[in-house]
Amino acid sequence: MTDKEIRKLGEFFVANKIITKEQLIEALTLQKDNPEQLIGHIFVTMGAITREQLIAELEAYLITAGLATTHADKWLNQEEIDAIINNLRSNARKR
Repeated sequence: MTDKEIRKLGEFFVANKIITKEQLIEALTLQKDNPEQLIGHIFVTMGAITREQLIAELEAYLITAGLATTHADKWLNQEEIDAIINNLRSNARKR
């Protein structure tokens, strides 16, 4: 993900009251010191959200942003990725 996309994810989380603006600023500051860390992983490490919340909210973000899960494999295992993809397909069929 580019830095611009990471900020969009963080802004999505703030807009949906998943995290606070202060938590986003803290996470972005931490990420500058650890650029290999994905922002979602930083949120979990900080204790701002749980891993389960991250997965659920990432799914919502992917749907609204129209993004693929190309980077999710860096912090999710294949079973979790498959569950998200299946859930997305199931929701798409319901529409």
